[in-house]
Order: sequence, then structure tokens, then C-alpha cells
Amino acid sequence: MSKIALIAPGPSITHYGLMLQKSISHPEDLLIINACMEDALDYVRFHLPEDVDVIIARGNTAALLKSAHLSIPIVTIPIHDSELIHSIYTAKELYQQEDSRIAYLGIDDVIQSVRGFLDILHCNIRLYPISSSEDIRKRIKQAKREQIHVVIGGVSTQKEALEAGLHCVLLESSLSSVKEAYERALEVQKGFILQRRKFQERTILLNSITDGVLSINEKGRLTVCNPAAEQFLNVVSASVIGKSYTSLFPQTEKELIQQSLISGRPVTDHRFNIKEQSFSLSIHPVSVGSSRKGIILTIRPSQKSSVFPPVPAADHHLLSSAPSFFDLTGSHPLFRQAVSDGLHYAKTSAPVLIIGEAGTGKETLARCIHQAGDRCDNLFLSREASLLTTEDLSAAHNGTLYIRSGQNLTSLMQEKLTDLLITSSMIIDNHTRQELNIRLIIGAEADLSSILTPRFYYFVNSLILPVPALRQRREDIPSLAEHMLIQLNQQYQKHCQAAPEFLHQLKDYAWPGNLRQLESYLRRLVVLSSGETILSSFHESGSPDDSGFYAHLNRTESNPAFCQLPPAAKEEPGFMIKGRKYTYSELQELDRYYQGKKGLIAEKLGISRSTLWRYYKDMEGANMA
Repeated sequence: MSKIALIAPGPSITHYGLMLQKSISHPEDLLIINACMEDALDYVRFHLPEDVDVIIARGNTAALLKSAHLSIPIVTIPIHDSELIHSIYTAKELYQQEDSRIAYLGIDDVIQSVRGFLDILHCNIRLYPISSSEDIRKRIKQAKREQIHVVIGGVSTQKEALEAGLHCVLLESSLSSVKEAYERALEVQKGFILQRRKFQERTILLNSITDGVLSINEKGRLTVCNPAAEQFLNVVSASVIGKSYTSLFPQTEKELIQQSLISGRPVTDHRFNIKEQSFSLSIHPVSVGSSRKGIILTIRPSQKSSVFPPVPAADHHLLSSAPSFFDLTGSHPLFRQAVSDGLHYAKTSAPVLIIGEAGTGKETLARCIHQAGDRCDNLFLSREASLLTTEDLSAAHNGTLYIRSGQNLTSLMQEKLTDLLITSSMIIDNHTRQELNIRLIIGAEADLSSILTPRFYYFVNSLILPVPALRQRREDIPSLAEHMLIQLNQQYQKHCQAAPEFLHQLKDYAWPGNLRQLESYLRRLVVLSSGETILSSFHESGSPDDSGFYAHLNRTESNPAFCQLPPAAKEEPGFMIKGRKYTYSELQELDRYYQGKKGLIAEKLGISRSTLWRYYKDMEGANMA
């Protein structure tokens, strides 16, 4: 059954509600609830029957319910001018007061509509806007200070006025006003029932589709997730609806979805993997006129094996895709200072420069800053400076853009980033400006003050985060190694432990490759270990120095065993583009990633479409030969 609830704040509206119940064919379809203001809101939130479609309320109670953004429509009982005029004359006649000693307490909308006819009537009563019980109490105190003798208002106003020793005239609603609201509620109910039926039909349809279907609005929030999508993505719809899509997809697909949200470009049959299963993803932009309203995603299991096989869990980097400052290991003062500064920087949207040697964890710190800030639900986009494009900037809208190897930023890209920082926008292909809101973090292994253009550098150098090398915080090495071993053991189902002597040797080593080298070295030892192994020393386990693996390349006449080595493999052909050689396989990889869209590939490489087509034509001819 579908019902309408009437919130009755006092005996008058309760009486009219009972009269209305008797006049309708199904009295049980009209519920009468005696409450007002915050009590009414609490009732609606926690006790309202599920079969109520529409709520009728009056004055401030209706305004309060509407401001709470409830899922149920609210119809307001109108306050007619005649009702207010009657209350004013009642106050004047009953208490023999002048207009200036009378005040009306009401919601702002009614106050605005009342001003006009009060001027016509030459009434000088005070008008006090209110929106809550607290407002009523404050206005009653104000009325006493201003020597008001009579107030006009609803039930809550009457109660507070009497406690304060003021006279009060209750602004009553008429039976015709209640009936008018009820007729309006019936119209709203019809539309509500129709919408509910359509929603049920849509839900049944979505539930019957074997493809996963997700709807994402223009703000990047999920609005639909059907059962098939729940199964494929291993999520529960109720836990993801209203949240960002970024937690559901791998990094490449997050970027693809964000690009489609910004550009409105569709995507067809993009292949990707979740764990060890291959899927096909299509993206369908939704527009109303010229406004983009979001996208619809469809996901289906791929029948063919993926061109790019899924990476086993054991080959993933140890660091989580969403790390936290509080997960980082290390107690050295230089490292803790970097963490402390990073936490402070995360509270702002200003650019950050992270300076440190290769392998010190600059990108991990950038991700921590992103996760600790107010953009954590949006995209974190990591890009190599030399390959950064304007499309990457668009994709990072409302998220964080981390630029690796900032010392390699081109002058042209520095100009674009400077313009972006000044105007919060960027000029796009059709020479119009696109608004962009990006948190910029730049990582570098060199002194950028002498490399970047001064104009750009002094825009981004306000927040600088130096990251110490591993040899500068040697006392952290044992705990880092043990932490890495725990994770590596889990990944490879091994049981390797480090002896004190081994940890001491790790601490004394220079580690030119920093954390990255330490992790790679320990991975090698764990993979080569047999079950339960105690790593006792470099002598038994193997040194981090890799030079011994290349000893066989040192051929001499006195070492005939190495004189007949096979010739070096032929270098893969390719093309020099903007000072860098791109091999055939790299160009083919770009073609797969951008689904054959040569315009996007050309922009990525910084060349014209015609030049790119010539490269692919030459490449195709070479492959056929």
C-alpha cells in the first residue's frame, strides 16, 4: 500500500487531518503524526513506515525536512495571506497593541512574500526569519530586548513565547489549506509511484543482464552497480554506490575512465585483467545537450586469452597502490622529518617537489600525500616527465598528477604547467580553455633550480620534500629488510629469515639503488631459497653486488672459454622521435593501449598524425619483408 503522512504540529492541524481522513475512501492511506521541528525529523528518519510515499508538513517543520535532503518528497501546507492578516488583527484586538509591538516569526520564504502586503496595509510589525528551534529561542530573546509584547508563529514559537512571558497568537492553517496540500501530495504520489515502477523495471532489467553494468556521474561517483558487476569486481553494490570508481579498477583502466569522463570519448572492447581473469570494458559517455552527465561502463568476461597476461601477485611491487604515511617503515630523523613534512603538505593543494636519489621511494611518498589529502577518492596519475601530454593533464582533473624525473620536463610542457597553475585551466585542441583542478607533485633526482625555467620553478618550489638515501639512514635498513622479507615470504610461500650477521652486513652496504635495490636483492634470495632458509651472510647467500653475473662477458685471449660466445642479439629496429628511439614493439604497445587512435598516439609522442602514419607504414612494410 502507498500512504501519505501528515505531520501535525498541534491540535488544529490534527483536527483537520482527522476530518480529511473521514472524507477519503481509504482513511488508512493518510497517517497523522503529532510532531514538529527536530522531533518530526527524527521520526521521519528512524520511525516512518516504509510504505509512506509523501510527507505533508507546515512552515519550519517542512523547511527542516527539506533541508535534510531526505529521499521522500515533502509537500508544504501553504500559509495564505488571509491567515496571516487574521493573526495580525487578532493580536492587535486581543492585546490592544500597536503594530511596532508585534512580531511575526516565520521561515524566510514566507517572510519575503509577507513584506509586500504589509507595506500595502501600512503594518509595521517586526519580521523575524527562523529555520530551527534554536533560531526561535534566539528570536524570542531578541523580541524581549526590543520590547515586543506579542509574537505570531507556530506551535514551537507559542511554547517558547509563553515560557519567556510573552503573549502569542498561533498562526493557524485553515482546513482548505490542509486539503490543498493533500491534493498536491496525491499528485506527487502518482508521479512517485510511476518513478518507482520505472525504477523497479530498470532494476529487474539490470539484474537480468549478464554483462556488468556501472553508471558513473560527472563527479566520478558510482550510481549503478548491477549484480554481474558486483560478481566481476568482487564488491557489494551498497558499499560502493555514491563513492569514487577509482577503488575498483587497475591504474590503466582508472586513467582510461577518467579520460572518457573529461573528453566524452567512447571506448570499445578495451581488454584488461582483474587478478587472473580477463575482461572486456566498453565506455559509453552520457550527455544532455552539450553537457556531459557521466558515463556507462559495460564489463564482460573475455573469451580469448589476454594480449597482456595478468601479472602474478608475486611480481607486484611490495608497496601498496594506496599506501599510508603510517605504513612507512623507518625511524631515522631525516626520514621521519620527510614523513612529517609530507603530512603537513597533504593538507594543502599547493605543488610539491620531492627530491631524492633513484629508488628512495619518492613516488610512494607522493601517493601518501595524495591518500592523506582531500583528493584521495580521485585519480592518482603517475607520468614520466618526458612523455607527459596535455591529455594526461585532462585525465588528472580533480586528482593528483605525479611527474617522475621532473628534470626531464620540456620547456613547452613547463609553459603549459605554469599556465595551468596561474589560471586553473588549459588551452585544448579547439583553442578553448578547459578548467582543470590538479594537485601537482614533481619527483626529481637533480637540483631543479638550475634545470627548470625560473618562471616555472618559482611557481612549484614552495613545498620541497627532500628524501634521504638509504645509506643516510643505515639504522633503518634491518627493519626495512625484515618488513620486506615478511611480504616476500607471503608472495612466494617461503619462510626466509634474516640472521643478525646478515642484517648487520645489509646495514654496512652502500645501496646505490636504495630501497629498490634492497627489495630486488631480497626478492632474488627468497625466490632462490628452498622452503625454510636462514639468510646468514653475504658469503653464503650472495652479495648485492651484481658484477659477478657479468663476469662471463669479460672475454680475453687468455680466457679461451669465452672466445666463442655467440654474437650479440641484433638491435630491434625503431625510429628516433624527439631525441629518443622508439622500437617497433613500443609503437605496437602504444597502438594497443590507445586502441588504434593515431591522434592520441601522435599527441603522446609530440609529432604530427602524418608523420606517425608514415612510421606505422614503414613498420608494416618491414614486418612483411
